[in-house]
Amino acid sequence: MTLETPSFSPGLEGVPIAESAVSLVEGEVGRLTYRGYSIEDLTGPAGTFEEIVALLYDGELPSQTRIDEMRVLFERERALTDEQIEIARLAGVGTHPMFALQAAAATLGPTDNDFERKADTVVERGLSLIAKVGHLVGVIAQAADGRPYDGPRAGESHAAMLVRMITGEEPSDLQVRIMNALLILQADHSAGNASTFTSRVVASTKAEPEAVVSASIGALSGPAHGGANEGSLRLFQQIGDPAKAEEEISRLLDDKFKIPGFGHRVYHVKDPRSKVIQRLADEVIEDGTAAADHYSIALTVEKVATDRLGDRGLFPNVDLFSGCVFEAIGIPIDFFTPLFAASRTAGWMVNMQEQWESGNRIFRPKQIYVGPEHRDFVEIGAR
Repeated sequence: MTLETPSFSPGLEGVPIAESAVSLVEGEVGRLTYRGYSIEDLTGPAGTFEEIVALLYDGELPSQTRIDEMRVLFERERALTDEQIEIARLAGVGTHPMFALQAAAATLGPTDNDFERKADTVVERGLSLIAKVGHLVGVIAQAADGRPYDGPRAGESHAAMLVRMITGEEPSDLQVRIMNALLILQADHSAGNASTFTSRVVASTKAEPEAVVSASIGALSGPAHGGANEGSLRLFQQIGDPAKAEEEISRLLDDKFKIPGFGHRVYHVKDPRSKVIQRLADEVIEDGTAAADHYSIALTVEKVATDRLGDRGLFPNVDLFSGCVFEAIGIPIDFFTPLFAASRTAGWMVNMQEQWESGNRIFRPKQIYVGPEHRDFVEIGAR
């Protein structure tokens, strides 16, 4: 390497891309905190998504009055126009829910494209989008299931709205509590994960918040990021019988198959979010159900893969078990990742706010060119 050639870090591994006070991932000790508070405490039985959105924006644990204000704000801001609902429904029957959500989120944008002039609305616009993206997920779920539109109801929490609109059933208190915990668990995970980094990059171009969210949804849709929870449950469905799990997982590992939900770029011990998910699983998964069989397979995956790969710092991440919990509260597999997006919109929007407050210097990293040197052009007749 010469002085003119910068060092190269594939995937930007180890390269700081921003300063942030929102969340901290401590991979060596397996700890995740939002504004300094542990994810284990924040996902307790009384925790709500509205509370955590207030925490992420305000930087402090909110009072009950502030939580109530956030609920009122969500109820007001989640409203969609008839045209936005129709576009989301059309997309919902014609493509994967994540692509439908990405397209529908973009339609929330304004008729102009000059966010720098409106940068002082970054908090207001962000909060509105958190509310609206959740509503869009429900709209798309109803369309994909062939049901008529049945929108948010007065006094309905964000979690209750999502469970009802996605499943088509009136949610129980347990379902709402589990949904709140799942939304909280996936709300943010540092500025360095692929979709949040995307939100920072797109925000740095002075794009509108709706463009930031749409681009971030695209990043989250990949199976190496948000789509891993779908991949895990599909694997468990393929195995089918818990009694066959150990043999099948051993065979897959022998074949160098990458188990979805196992291993993480940052965590070198068990992902703290997976521990929270297992606590939720113990509460909500009923014996004799498909979710119970799939969870049993997931536990076998954890044991077999940890025995084989633990000495390499590979352990379960949040996606190994989360699909089983989503399944237990009635969420269709294609909506695991859209729900992830509905939750992570909070992190994307808070990071957008930070990006602007930091001075919003556009991201423009260097490349290392490895192509040919300058060559003489050859006219078409001489080639």
